[in-house]
Amino acid sequence: MLDGLLENALRVAQADGTVEVRVAEHPDGIALTVLDDGPGIDAGDLHRAFVRGALRDRHRSDRPVGTGLGLSIAARLAERLGGTIEAVPRTTGAEFRVVLPRSVGGTTPPRTPAR
Repeated sequence: MLDGLLENALRVAQADGTVEVRVAEHPDGIALTVLDDGPGIDAGDLHRAFVRGALRDRHRSDRPVGTGLGLSIAARLAERLGGTIEAVPRTTGAEFRVVLPRSVGGTTPPRTPAR
C-alpha cells in the first residue's frame, strides 16, 4: 500500500521536487502520510480519488501514465486491515493519509520499553 502511494507521488512530483513520508501516532492507531509537490487533485475530484480509474495520471507528459488502479487498491487494503485512507485537501500537491490499527486481529501487543 505504502509503496503504491510513494510510486504515485514520485510519478507526479516536480522534476526536482519533494516527496515526504510522515509516520505519527493517531487515536485510531498509526497514521502514515505521503505528501508530494505535484499538481495535486482538484477539490471537486477528492471524493473520487479512490474510485477505480477515476484519476488517471494526465498531468505529466514526460512520465508514464498510471492505470488509475493504485489508489483503489490502497483503499481496499486499508479497509481489509481495519484502517482508513483519505485524500487530504491541499492548495499545492497531494496528501494521502492511511490510518491503520496498531494490531490486526484484535489484540494489541504489549509495549517493550526502549533500551
